[in-house]
Amino acid sequence: MFIGVKTKILLTVLAIVLLFTIFSLVYFPSLQGRALHANYKSEVQNQAKTIALGASIALSEQNFKGLKTAMDFVKENEELRFVTLIQKDTIWNADSTSYKVEDNAMVTFPEANTYSSDLVSSDSLIITKAPFRTSIMDGEIMLGVSTNSINSRQKKIRMTALLISGAIFLVGMLIGLWLSRNISHPVQALRKAAKRVGEGDLTSEVKSSSKDEIGELAIAFNNMVKDIKKLSDLTLVQEKEKQQLLATQNEALEKQVEERTAELRHSLENLQAAQAQLVQAEKMASLGELTAGIAHEIQNPLNFVNNFSEVNTELLAELEEELKNGNQEEVKQLIQDLKDNETKIVHHGKRADTIVKNMLQHSRTSSTGVKEPTDINALADEYLRLAYHGLRAKNKSFNATLKTDYDETVGKINILSQDVGRVILNLLTNAFYVVNEKREMNIEGYEPTVSVSTKKMNDIVEIRVNDNGNGIPQKVLDKIFQPFFTTKPTGQGTGLGLSLSYDIITKGHGGELKAETKEGEGTTFVIQLPYKS
Repeated sequence: MFIGVKTKILLTVLAIVLLFTIFSLVYFPSLQGRALHANYKSEVQNQAKTIALGASIALSEQNFKGLKTAMDFVKENEELRFVTLIQKDTIWNADSTSYKVEDNAMVTFPEANTYSSDLVSSDSLIITKAPFRTSIMDGEIMLGVSTNSINSRQKKIRMTALLISGAIFLVGMLIGLWLSRNISHPVQALRKAAKRVGEGDLTSEVKSSSKDEIGELAIAFNNMVKDIKKLSDLTLVQEKEKQQLLATQNEALEKQVEERTAELRHSLENLQAAQAQLVQAEKMASLGELTAGIAHEIQNPLNFVNNFSEVNTELLAELEEELKNGNQEEVKQLIQDLKDNETKIVHHGKRADTIVKNMLQHSRTSSTGVKEPTDINALADEYLRLAYHGLRAKNKSFNATLKTDYDETVGKINILSQDVGRVILNLLTNAFYVVNEKREMNIEGYEPTVSVSTKKMNDIVEIRVNDNGNGIPQKVLDKIFQPFFTTKPTGQGTGLGLSLSYDIITKGHGGELKAETKEGEGTTFVIQLPYKS
């Protein structure tokens, strides 16, 4: 909440005036009233003592008229309400073992009234007692005086205090108004000028004729505004020069940026081309791993084709002989054998054709991007045999136990078979590599084993590739899916196999690829693919 200078001055003066007003209106009359009351009570007490002294003298002389004269001393007091001489009588019991003192009023004024010795002072009456003792009797003078005169004087004091307080309050407020006007007006003018300067008006001035500190502040403010205006004009000139220089530098910088952008674009194109070559090299490397396996797989159907072709040649010769002899039953049997052999030749020819097509598909630079229903079990089993025979072709001494556990309920799922096959091949190639590496360590009782399994879990198909090699050290486990990271010796790996596999599964199919490993015991790579990928 904003409170102006004028309001603050008025509030300050009001607080001071109120303090003085409260003092003069409350404390001063109260102090005067207590003093008047104390003096009046002391005066009444002295009167009672005077009467007691006169009564004591009169009773000692047995002058009862003197006793009356002593009491007549206060009868002229208009505030007197009563005066009583009380006799103190001592009364013993029958055995004279104890006594009690009784008060008896002997003389009272006014005579028609009686007053108890137990009366005490109140706001309207002051009761005082003055004891005396003589040879005749003991007693005391009890005097009752009204406080009307004191109360009247206190009222006058309060009225006087009220008038004085009102005068103080009025004068104080006038002084406050005068101070607030003479202080706040110049300050408000200075505030308005400062606000205009803050809004950009550097022609504002404060007009002040006062010769005090506020006037000096106004002069200093005007001088400051003039200095700011000069500095602003100078800054504008410098800013224009800077803008011109900046425009020139921007043009030069834009040219440099365009040149550098062209260089970067060219470098990026070269980098993308190199990356594509590396990816293709990785594909070709995996294809090279397959070559021997593919040759082994093709050899079997080709052997069947050759063998059945030779058999058919012999059967044709026999058929020609039997036709000449006219043996129809034998001719029919030979024709049926030829048909059976031709069926087998076609079957094994298609098998060879499928292997060649898969090899061509694997060697393509990019996939078609169209997902097709694919038998995961057949795909995994085919690449398991191709990878194994590929390594066997390069290393005749290598042997490994192959284990499979395919879930027949998996069925077919929509995937890019070319890409997923490349991932499975990459994982199997790595598995055979690590078990062969451990085999060459000549560990007693060690048997290289690679297993492939599939499992259906709700809406996910899981493919697990396990080996019993040396495992992956924990310090490099987090890096295995990074591009160009490899644990193989220089020249034996590009470092892109697992990186590409990770991208194919996670980005291309919305799945997950992870590794579970234990040093010295082996590694399991887990592929999880959604049914609706």
